[in-house]
Parts: sequence; structure tokens; C-alpha cells
Amino acid sequence: MIVICLSNSSCGVLHTGSWESRHTIKSVAMPTEAIQKIVVTGTVVSCLKKPFSSIYRGIATLKSRTEITADHWMRFLPEAGSKVDPSLTIEQALDAKKFPRPIPGKVDYFIDGAFYTELHRSVAGAQKSVDTRIFIFDNDDVAAAYADLLKEKSKTIPCRILMDHLGSITSWWVEPVTPMRTAYPPPACMVAYLRNDGNVKVRISRNPWLIADHTKLIVVDGHEAYLGGMNIGREYQHEWHDMMVRVKGPIVAAMQNEFNKSWKLQGPWGDWAVPFHRGSKKFRTTINKGEIPIRMLKTGPNNSDINDALITAIRMGRHRILLHVSYMTSDPLMRELLKAKKRGVDITMIFPDKNDNALLNTNNRACAHELLKAGAKVYLYPSSSHAKAVVVDDWACLGSANLDALSLNINDELNIAFTDKRSVDKLVRDLFLKDFKVSKALKVDDVKGWAGSPLEFIADHL
Repeated sequence: MIVICLSNSSCGVLHTGSWESRHTIKSVAMPTEAIQKIVVTGTVVSCLKKPFSSIYRGIATLKSRTEITADHWMRFLPEAGSKVDPSLTIEQALDAKKFPRPIPGKVDYFIDGAFYTELHRSVAGAQKSVDTRIFIFDNDDVAAAYADLLKEKSKTIPCRILMDHLGSITSWWVEPVTPMRTAYPPPACMVAYLRNDGNVKVRISRNPWLIADHTKLIVVDGHEAYLGGMNIGREYQHEWHDMMVRVKGPIVAAMQNEFNKSWKLQGPWGDWAVPFHRGSKKFRTTINKGEIPIRMLKTGPNNSDINDALITAIRMGRHRILLHVSYMTSDPLMRELLKAKKRGVDITMIFPDKNDNALLNTNNRACAHELLKAGAKVYLYPSSSHAKAVVVDDWACLGSANLDALSLNINDELNIAFTDKRSVDKLVRDLFLKDFKVSKALKVDDVKGWAGSPLEFIADHL
């Protein structure tokens, strides 16, 4: 029997009784009709509410897919704009290419479960507002604990949640690896759960053309913001290795503006509300003592700032390039890394022994094989890792974006990038050096390449 989830105007997606009984995806495939409702209906609803942006996103996605496909035949041709002025710094090169200007701010890193401790502290002390934009809002005990905190806070301050439709709903179908607390009954629909017994406002980011909002951004009081790789759920607190960064200062106002625009776009009027969107928050641009200049970089329709900034930085690299990746499929980035190695730049990559995609896991090993052949150092992290960070000399780029086609060309992503020796050295100590110590240093024979394989072509599009 198929039931429409209607309580509190909640899910807006079909679900069956087996949603309630929590079968795992390994034993029971997600209902085809539910996928159809998420994907097909999501596209139709998006096109009605957001006809201009949805069509634009569809065209941009087709363009990106075409470019990725063409790359297999064009990769041996000279690349436009590949030359850089060696007298420039990375920041000067980014300025010359008209990337978003840096905004003052401060950064702190939170690795693994330490993030959740700090997040709960921040939200519990919030005085004005809490805004959460997330790819996956799971329905396990860790997600419910955060939901309960927000519901309680929403009785006194505005609390808004923007969750990705496909990312969140598919996660409700899969059991966590580690056991949840005794007698915890997983809610069948977290949208309904969040709206009950509180004043939390929830909106869904639908997925026209299977484009996901992969951003992870939590803004508290307009004063501090968290971004990075971690979603809301048990696997991110207890099972996967991952990282978030907290920013403070004027950069938070820019991130609040990003949340507000996305919130308005996913509202009941979609594109039709854009003419009535109020102006963005103003923020200071001068750098005060203790602050560093931080660029906010995004991926979105016809916006490949994260990808382009990474390529520019790698081309400018002179001493070291460190990569902490969960998924690596970008051929253009690989070519730049191999060129940098030929210039004498020290390159080190670390990737996980396991992740949640077998094809991308194999592709990681193929990339490792190519780098090892070129003389780079590669480490295999002993378990699941979802961390994402790139360091080039004293420049760092980190956030929600993986080094794959979806994150660099299609999905909505949010990263920050900055040059600051003290902050970057701390990132290297706290993340890279600690992980190198517990990881296996690989040799060429430990991993295999698959250049030219049909599977490589498929992986390049993921």
C-alpha cells in the first residue's frame, strides 16, 4: 500500500510501510515510485516554481556534462589560459582572474566528533537565529538530537532548515553502522519531525536534473558559521573521519546572504519572489588585527569558481601541494598535479581505504597510481574518510566540494580559500600530519590504473 505523507505538510514524497520498519538498502531496494517522485516530480515542481533558474541550471548541467565528455578527446590539446605569471602570488593570480574578493574573518578547525560538541554549544547559546543548510539531515539518533535542540530554540528565536531532498530522503533508508541508542524509533519523515512541537521552519531543496545542494552551512546569530564536509547524522559524528571549519567576522555576513538567497529561492514562490528579495547584508571589507582575508568560492550553474581556483593555485604552486580527498575524478586537476610534479613541486595525497561508492573508490586508486608513477607521495587512510582539503604552499581551500565532476561542475557547493601561514600550518598539523601517521604509504604496485577503461569514463561524470 502506498501512503502520502501529509502530516504537518511534511515530506511531500511517497513512502511505504517499509520506510517505517527501517529495512536497509542492502536488503530492500528503495521503491522505484519514491525515486520517481523525488526525481521526476522534483524536476516538474522546480520548473513550475523556478522556471528561469531551473531551465538555466539544466542548460548549464548539459554544458558541463558535454565538456567532461569532450575532455577525453581534447585533453592533449593546449589549454587556454594555462600560462601563469610566475612573479605573482596565488592571491594576486586569483585577483587577476576576477575571483570573488577576500572578506575579513577568522578560522577554526573541528575534526570528527569535536564538531558536534561545538555545534551544540553554539546553538544552545544562540540569541538571535540559527540557519542550517544541509545536504543530508538523517533520521537517526544524532540527527534527532540536533533537531530536538533546534525545536527547543525555535520557541524563542527563528530557526530555519534548508535540506536537500534527494540527499536527505535516501539517507533515511539506510541503517547507521554503529548502533543507535536503545529503543530509539527513527522518524519516517524528518520534515514532519522538525515541524512538530516547535516553530522550526523547513524548506526542501529539490533536485531538478538531479542537481543536488551539497552545501553544508550552519549560521548562528549571524556571528559565526560552520562549513565543510559533515552532514547531520550518526555516521558524521561517530563513523566517518571528517572536518568542519568555523568562521567568524565579516565573512559570516556574506554566508548569511548566501543562505538567505537560497532560502528565498526554495520558498513557495521560487523565482517569482526574486524581484521582492530584500537587499543583502553589508559587511566590513578592511582587515582588522587577528583577521585574515578569506574568499568564498562556490560551484553552481555556470559557476566553477572552486575548480578554477584550485587549478590556478596548483599552476602557481612552487613548494608543496597536499590533498586530503574522499573522491577524486577530475582529469583536469590530475593533469595540473602531474605538471606541478614535473616542475619539482612536492605532492602528497591521502585518500580513504573505504568510502560509500565502490566505483569512485576504484578511481581514487587509479589516480593514486598515476601520482605514484610521477614520483608523488600517496597515503591510504585506514578507514572511511569524508574530509576535503587542499593546501598549495601557504594557501588552503576547504569546504563541501569533493574533487569530482559533481562538486566541481554541477552541484551547489560552498568552499573557502585563504593564504595565511599560521592558519594553514595548523591545518597541516591537525589534519594532514596526524592522518599520515596512521595511514599506509603506498607504492606503485599497491594500486592499479585503468586509463582508457569505460569505467573511467563513467567515474569522470560522478
